[in-house]
Amino acid sequence: MTFDGLDKPVVDKTPDFVKALDINHAMDGEVMLAYSMNGEDIPWLNGYPLKLVVPGYYGTYWVKHLSNITVLDQPFEGFWMKPAYRIPDNACACVEPGGKVATSIPINRFSIRSFITSVMNGDKVPAGSLALKGIAFDGGYGITEVDVSLDGGQTWNAAKLGNDLGKFAFREWTASVNLAQGEHDLMVRAVNRIGQSQPMEPLWNPAGYMRNVVETTHVMAS
Repeated sequence: MTFDGLDKPVVDKTPDFVKALDINHAMDGEVMLAYSMNGEDIPWLNGYPLKLVVPGYYGTYWVKHLSNITVLDQPFEGFWMKPAYRIPDNACACVEPGGKVATSIPINRFSIRSFITSVMNGDKVPAGSLALKGIAFDGGYGITEVDVSLDGGQTWNAAKLGNDLGKFAFREWTASVNLAQGEHDLMVRAVNRIGQSQPMEPLWNPAGYMRNVVETTHVMAS
């Protein structure tokens, strides 16, 4: 099935933005057409009057201002499915840095990711007790564990997970830590229900998609 919106390319030579989903995926009960948000018509910037919502998939599929849905009897290979928005067809969606992709597929589910949101890189914080907060999410399997490191990944301690609001929702986490005076490299990583986690080194592909490396937040405690 293809999905086309009312928006038009800014540059004449840019192909019309049309995305496609397998019909079984499109009708699985999770994909939806959104016409309202918070009890009101969905705002223009969010896709009024109708927006395709594809939980767990990257935003390239979330077509705004939806105007046409077409059922096809063969795979769609329009520009925004092929050659654009493609990833290597392997488990890590990666190749050796600078390497060539043998075969590719359209980008699809989110990578598992986690972030510290209570402090920013370069922040100065008081030494001693510090309450860290953040979020974690994945492509729909659900977050089951979040760990925090204060020493650049040498040691890890479990964070406390917030409410489980659904497998596609952000999972909040908190951790009470104690920082000695000096510089600290804070890290956070998540694990989901099928055992996926985040790599310590970034995975490479030519387009730079699906980055989910364990991020480092440098802080100074004084």
